[in-house]
Amino acid sequence: MDRTILHMDMDAFYAAVEVRDHPELAGKPLIIGALPHERGVVATCSYEARPFGVRSGMSIKEAYRLCPHGIYRHGNYPRYRAVSQQIHEILMDYTDQIEFVALDEGYLDITGSLVLFGSAETIGRQIKERVYEATGLTCSVGIGYNKMTAKLASEEKKPNGFFIIPDAAFFQRLIIDRPIRTLPGVGAKTAALLNRYQLNTIRDLLRWKPQDLQKLLGQSGLELFRAARGIDERPVLHLGEGEAKSYGKEVTYQHDMTHLPEMESTLRLLARTLSIGLMEDHLWCQTITLKIKYNNLQLHTRSKTLTNPVRDAGDIFATASDLLRKAPLIRPVRLLGISTSSLTRHDVHQISLEENRLREKKEKLSHSLLQLYDRFGKNIVQTGSEMESRQILKKHDLQ
Repeated sequence: MDRTILHMDMDAFYAAVEVRDHPELAGKPLIIGALPHERGVVATCSYEARPFGVRSGMSIKEAYRLCPHGIYRHGNYPRYRAVSQQIHEILMDYTDQIEFVALDEGYLDITGSLVLFGSAETIGRQIKERVYEATGLTCSVGIGYNKMTAKLASEEKKPNGFFIIPDAAFFQRLIIDRPIRTLPGVGAKTAALLNRYQLNTIRDLLRWKPQDLQKLLGQSGLELFRAARGIDERPVLHLGEGEAKSYGKEVTYQHDMTHLPEMESTLRLLARTLSIGLMEDHLWCQTITLKIKYNNLQLHTRSKTLTNPVRDAGDIFATASDLLRKAPLIRPVRLLGISTSSLTRHDVHQISLEENRLREKKEKLSHSLLQLYDRFGKNIVQTGSEMESRQILKKHDLQ
């Protein structure tokens, strides 16, 4: 059965929310992420910053070198999540086959929705109009016959774009003479390797046999062979099937860190943030991973899978702290983070009656805390240890 896939992508989402809420920023190069004197990366930037070469994921130092007159701001992520929820609610009016890729991006399988709404173009234009009416923000919508072509279509006319790639023949005509980096999954390193074999455009790529591309790139070569022909059979995951496989939070220190108490204080506060996220989404985790990046950019990760799933901040912190104490702290630490994975909606425990009573008390407390967080904000309640951790980090200009 032929499919009709829609890809919706908000235009410079974080920056656009800031401009909407602070009109004086309109028309100026705005960079969201870290401040110029801090360590960190660009989360996103306004379209006015892009002609200077600023891009998402770029180090903030490089962004400042390219655009020293830009306006640099930290992100207001609770605000972005609130706006994202408005957008998600609009998308869910059209289908339950939605794969939310990020706060500002999602795939919709609207194959079964056409009979209700008339056409893919009608759905796409309605979404654009409703998103703008609800949020004051523009989005780009692409429609294709699979996920890859839908995403390429949404990028075709950005910002505030609308484009349709109806079939493989149209796709081929559209991209055949474009650079190979047009295809998803082809980054700078892969492109450089392909260029050495005179593979510069999609047309060049179409001349190669699949087995030759496989020899050159392994499994990625076969995927590239299919992508160049517009083949992508990946399904759009139904709402609920595409839930995050992990939750993570990390901190890049402004000064390299060597003291264990400060690092443990960081982990305690990260654990609280992750715990709130898990509770909000009614999830438990069974695997906890500690991430350490040293000042030479070497990365160290260690994980522990627990017998029983957890989501209490104290449990997450205890495991992360244990992993930290066992880690080879051979160099000053630049970045510290925790991620939780092996997520589940089922709180299954194999414990004694007494342990079960303790767990139930924790759950009741967590539920009460979550109600307070929703009503008064995430910092309204803190444990004594968390307050002490904030004081330690503040004392060392880390909080």
